[in-house]
Parts: sequence; C-alpha cells; structure tokens
Amino acid sequence: MLDKNRYSNPQHLKEQQYNNADKLSARIRLHENYSTSHKAVPNLIFDLMLQEIPHNATILEIGTGRGDLWAENANRIPDDWTLTLTDLSAGMVEDNKKHLGKLAERMTYDVVNAVDIPYPDNSFDVVLANYMLYHVPDRAKAIREFRRVLKPDGVLFAATNGNNHMKKIYVYAQHIDEVTQWESLVEKTFGLQNGTGQLMPYFVDIRMVQFINDLWIPSAQPIIDYIESMVTIDGADIIRQHENDIRNNLNTIIANKGGILIEKETGIFIARGTPERKYPN
Repeated sequence: MLDKNRYSNPQHLKEQQYNNADKLSARIRLHENYSTSHKAVPNLIFDLMLQEIPHNATILEIGTGRGDLWAENANRIPDDWTLTLTDLSAGMVEDNKKHLGKLAERMTYDVVNAVDIPYPDNSFDVVLANYMLYHVPDRAKAIREFRRVLKPDGVLFAATNGNNHMKKIYVYAQHIDEVTQWESLVEKTFGLQNGTGQLMPYFVDIRMVQFINDLWIPSAQPIIDYIESMVTIDGADIIRQHENDIRNNLNTIIANKGGILIEKETGIFIARGTPERKYPN
C-alpha cells in the first residue's frame, strides 16, 4: 500500500526522492527548457535577495538541492556574503558540490535536518528555505528553528508553490497514485495559500511575491520524464504500464494545438521578525 505521508517522511526523502540529484534534475529541466518567462525562477528569487540582504551577510540555506539558485546567479553573488549550504541528504550535498564546480569552494556545507538545526541562536542574517517546507512533517518546529538561528532583524526567504501549480501534470498522470499524491502536497502542508498563517507565530512582517512563469511544451517526452521523476524506484513499473496511454494523449493534444501549456503557481514568502523575539516555544 502507498505510504500517504512519504513526501514528508525524512527517511523516504533521503533514500528515494532526494538520495541524489537525479529526480530533482529531471524536474528542473522541464522548467529550464520550456519556460515562457524571460527570466527563470532562481533569477527572480535572487533579484529579491539582492534587494533585501545587507552587506556582509551570513546566509544559511536549508534544503539546497542541486544549488541552482547559486549556479544561475554565480556572477551576481556579492563577495562579502558568507554562505552555508545544507541538505537533509548527504548524497544531494555531494551532487550540489559537483553541480557548482569551482563555485562550491566558497561554500560551507553540512547535512542538516530542518527541525534540528545545529547552529547557535542569532547566527545568520538570512535563512533560505526554498521549495522544501512542504516536505517537512513538523513545519512549526522547522520555522521556529529558522527564527532561532536568525538574528533578531534577520530575514527568511521561503519559496513554495500554490494549490493550482501545474495541475495539468496530474490530469495526464491521473492513473498513477504515487504522482497524484503530489497534487495536494502544498495544500496539505506549506503553500502560497496557507503559508502566511504558518509563519505568523514567528514573524511579524510577511509578504508574498508571486512569479509569473508558465511552461509551453511542444513534445510529449519532457512531460513523461517529469512524471517519471515523481515516482520512487519501486514505482517505475507503474509508469511503464501507463506510458503509452499518457504519450498518446499528449501527442493528440500537441497535434491539435502545437504544444501544451502548463500553468504554474509559484512564489516566495519574505518574512522578518522583531528584536523582541516573542514567539511560541
């Protein structure tokens, strides 16, 4: 039976979805290659960071993944930023170093669980938690940890998706339970619609910036690759059982319309606390 909580299960995430960067990379490729926006989401996030982050900032990233935020903006990283990149998965950390190449030499790396951050209070000017809080089972504890390691006037950047993000993907994969489980992930955990309420006990200045960045995809294979990336190793046989039906459906739509529009709903919360540090234990 499918574990309904597997996408917030740290063991599953370390051993299956994010034991290395392969599945994540397949999903990133779809966004990199078929975006309708002139600027990719990592660049949009970095634009906001440059506006909000002070000089000589100490920055902690939780759930760094492949490090695309840094790879895409390598030439724009201020020399006076001190960067600590962490992930739940040791394999992902190693793939991050490979992906960043020489840029990784200026980073400090660590394997860190978001609910138990091994750094002292008031350690960082900035915490980045981009596209990861929806995987955390105890989000209140994680957000409390973010606030604890932030300096009193520090800032949190927490990117996530909305309830309507890439809905068509789940229509095309409607017979694959392991894929459709992702559809309600942010709605049940941490998304654009419910994120403010979860941040409010710990931060007083919260704003959300939404990105307009849809996808136009002219062939079936990239969508199939994306769907495949959402299943675990033992789910590969299920994908093969349905691949022909999914491909035929996609090819019919592409023949009629020239491509497939996948609408995205994604954005970022920027949150600040107060010097008084009054928040729940």
